[in-house]
Parts: sequence; structure tokens; C-alpha cells
Amino acid sequence: MRIVLASSSPRRRELLARAGIRFSVQEPPDEAPIPPGVCADLAVQLIARQKAVAIAATAPPGSFVLAADTIVVGPRGPLGKPKTAERAREMLCDLRGRRHTVLTGVCAINTANGSREALGVSRSAVKMHQFSDNDLDTYIASGEPLDRAGAYAIQGGGGDLVEAVAGRVDTVIGLDVPLALRLLREAGYPDPLPKASDVSLAPPRPRRPLTPMRAPSRV
Repeated sequence: MRIVLASSSPRRRELLARAGIRFSVQEPPDEAPIPPGVCADLAVQLIARQKAVAIAATAPPGSFVLAADTIVVGPRGPLGKPKTAERAREMLCDLRGRRHTVLTGVCAINTANGSREALGVSRSAVKMHQFSDNDLDTYIASGEPLDRAGAYAIQGGGGDLVEAVAGRVDTVIGLDVPLALRLLREAGYPDPLPKASDVSLAPPRPRRPLTPMRAPSRV
């Protein structure tokens, strides 16, 4: 059966591919803003659902559409994508030396079964290093923070800013793979699907650290 990933994120594509899933990709419309007055846990699921519904409307009959959205919740509330170096600096200064929450909402829609849906959310806690201004300048100059929720990518150079992760690392990257597989089953996708234990979170290639900071560890 056909799985369509409603995402423009190469990180989500890579995570799903490494799980052994065969899928096609359709990019959803521009991301909707966080609905006002809605808690972050619900908002991230609603945004994921909006993406899935938009693609399900044009997907081939019998498709299973999978979509996700990630929100970084800092000390002063949800953080979007900074777009500018100045905003990235503000976000990372707020996160420096502190613990914050990353939420990833996932939606699966079965277009062949009356648009049967399944929704879920995963949560991880991230503790940032007390990194120096020098490290911050180096990371911002790389350009990586500008299109990342919370202004960092844990699978890239931003991993050097992270001290520890409590929860799944793939939630922070942008797609909780075991949750996605469970929701596909709940939406009616038949087995066999890979088991969650089959999904490796090891980085696909070694990367050169920006600084001699420790690699992320679990707490």
C-alpha cells in the first residue's frame, strides 16, 4: 500500500527511510501558525493534521498520508523558526544552560477508509550546554539555525550545543518513528511494518564538531 509523507523536511524523510519504509513525498502548503489559545501539545497535533488533510485531498485513492510537526517550547513559550541571525541569537541565548521541551505531533490518514485518522504526540526534554558566546557566533555563522525550530538542529552542528536528551532523539529531529508506525497501524495500514526496535538513531555519517563540547547524552 502507498504511503505518502506530507513533508518538506529532509530530516523526516531520512528518519522514515532508515526505518525501512517505502514512501513517496508531497510537500504540504505553507505551515499554519500555532492556533491562539491552544496548548502546545494540542497545537502540534492540529498542525500535523492540517498538513495531512491537505495532501490527503489530492493523494491517490488507497493512500496512507503521514505528516508531522515539531514545536520547541522555550522558557518564554513556543519557538518557531528564527529566519534571521538576530532572532536565532535571541532564541539560543534563552535556551543556553537550560532545559526545554520538544514536541512532535504526528497524523496518519487512511484515504481508502472514509479518511480514517490517527493522531499522537511525543515529548522529549533537552538540556543545553552553557555554551560560550564564541560557540554561539560560530554556530549562527554556519547558517544552520535559520530554518530550524528553536534555532538548532540536534543532528547537525547544533548537537554540539546540547548536553543531554531525556526521551527519543528522533522526536527532537522531527519524527518519532515508533509513534508514526503505531499511528499507521491505527489508521488501518496492514502489517508487516518494521518494529520500533529496528530503527537506529545513530547518525548516518560522522560530522566534525564545531567545538570540543561533549556529544549529547541521555538523562
